[in-house]
Amino acid sequence: MDKFTVTINYRGRYGYMEYDPATKKANVVLDLPEQKAAVEKFLSKPVTLDMPEGATIRDFVSKTLDPLSSLENFKLSITKLWFETGIRVEWSMPPGMTESLV
Repeated sequence: MDKFTVTINYRGRYGYMEYDPATKKANVVLDLPEQKAAVEKFLSKPVTLDMPEGATIRDFVSKTLDPLSSLENFKLSITKLWFETGIRVEWSMPPGMTESLV
């Protein structure tokens, strides 16, 4: 199974996160040690999200996810990364694209 990779951004400094579904591990590449550690800490703890579930669009339930237990949980969990760490997930920016930015 292929690794899932997504670009991350902290105040214009870009890196990426890579999740391997086979090993259930993530690798964070960011040249800012403090922010890299914050992402790693975020991924090491359960994340609680209010998720839509029920008969209407107004029905939500709180679910606690282990970010590294599956690719789906990883993707859902990192939607909250910015709120917890100030580091943005750049969903529309392919990894490696930032290397050509001037």
